Amino acid sequence: MRRWCWILLIALGLQAQEARIQILGTTDMHGHVVAEDTFSLQPANQGWAKITTLIRRQQASNPNTILVDCGDTLQGEPLNYVRNVLRRDLPEPSIAIMDALGYAAMAVGNHDFDFGLPVLREAGRQAKFPFLSANTVDTKGKPGFPTHTLVTVAGIRVALVGFTTPGVPTMTEPGNYEGLAFQDIVATARMLVPSLREKERADVVVVLMHSGLGAMDGREGDENAALRLADQVPGIDAIFTGHTHQAIQMERKGIPIVQAQCFGRALALVDLGLRQEKGHWRVVAKTGRLLKPDEGTASDPEVLRLTAELRAVTDRYLDTAAANLLVDLDSRWSRMEDTPLTQFLHQVQRQATGAQLSAAACPGPKLFIPKGPTSVRQFFALSPYESQLAKIRITGEQLKRYLEHSARHYTRSWEPELYNRDVPFYNFDTVDGVSYALDLGQPAGSRVRNLSYQGQPVKPEQTFTLALSTYRLRNGGGYMGAIGFTGAPELITKATHRNLLLDYVLNHPTLNPTPTNNWRTIPYLDRERVLSLAH
Repeated sequence: MRRWCWILLIALGLQAQEARIQILGTTDMHGHVVAEDTFSLQPANQGWAKITTLIRRQQASNPNTILVDCGDTLQGEPLNYVRNVLRRDLPEPSIAIMDALGYAAMAVGNHDFDFGLPVLREAGRQAKFPFLSANTVDTKGKPGFPTHTLVTVAGIRVALVGFTTPGVPTMTEPGNYEGLAFQDIVATARMLVPSLREKERADVVVVLMHSGLGAMDGREGDENAALRLADQVPGIDAIFTGHTHQAIQMERKGIPIVQAQCFGRALALVDLGLRQEKGHWRVVAKTGRLLKPDEGTASDPEVLRLTAELRAVTDRYLDTAAANLLVDLDSRWSRMEDTPLTQFLHQVQRQATGAQLSAAACPGPKLFIPKGPTSVRQFFALSPYESQLAKIRITGEQLKRYLEHSARHYTRSWEPELYNRDVPFYNFDTVDGVSYALDLGQPAGSRVRNLSYQGQPVKPEQTFTLALSTYRLRNGGGYMGAIGFTGAPELITKATHRNLLLDYVLNHPTLNPTPTNNWRTIPYLDRERVLSLAH
């Protein structure tokens, strides 16, 4: 009998020395709440309502669960605009949901600055968890946000450390982060992680970063740095990434790297197995995976209740009647020819700035506004972010380089894939006010043909005013670097690009934007091929 008691005590002792914890991560929710596309109103397996159901299911499977988020939470959906601009009296919807679920921390994302620091700080006060960004500092070099937080679960001390992409200055207006600077993620981690282990006595270190994978041989200050971090900084047990909207599940040097897909289309999960040895917990097993909601995933009723009032206000705003369209606005052909949709964008930009020329990004391959009566909802989709418009002065030589930089979006005309995957559609611009052709039989950098203004060839020394987004002005897509523009803009609009579009629509009872056919590709692109390659 005594022998069996000893065996039982030994077994219980061994059991007490082992534990399993799980960390669940979301990222780039951008205010998506319900399981539908806000603009088409079609069902979609995304949003807080569905992802919360997955979270609760996982929490039930293991009470030793930590919830984290990697940022871009406060901006994106019309819901965010209505709350942060029109109805500040209502709770921030994502923060209300995260509070209800018991989130432990959030890394600050670049778009979390888009409504300005007062809105960001206000959301931080509403949250029952810290907003983290170890590499964001003030003018005195002191932390602009908490660098980390310690969470104890199952007797295990877990350090959660947050980072923000250093690319913030290229992605939001300067006034939105005034007084803050963004340091290199890896350099900051090299100093902080050892301290978490030695001084804070953390058993586990988990990184939450609003930054994508990047490259292992990347450079200091890179926008995306997760691989470089895993490769160069020891002492990290898991990395949750964000920013790039991808679904990521991989490992580097034994470190799980996961990224929940944007908008709540996936939930990231890291399982950690630990063993206690000589009074210290040691991670002995690590796995990362993604869980995705599907048609059978129910919407969480508490999420719907917490956001009901704001969603109702937002729907009333979006359903405001707008112009009567006399022509379909179809984005599918925006990379092969001039279209009514791109002409509409150029018209608004030139009117708002008074510029001679207008540069507008491709609106994507999947936007469609049918002719007939329209609403604010349909036009909001054309410019979901908070950038403004600028007017700059450039030379004819710079204009040509701008177009060459844009034409990098294509491969050679005879290659199986028409589009260069390294240059996404939102970094392909067309320019209105001049005529030109892009010869896809030529290598990148030598494609612009017959560039003319008012029927005359453009001379390198000519000057033009150009309307473009402030995202481009801050070198978004690399355009300002490509043309060597270092000057100051002649104008920046007070209103956002989106609100200028909406103002134009609401002040024109009838809209009939007509293509000028000012540009073409050589050879002409076949519509069936364009459709088959749309991504």
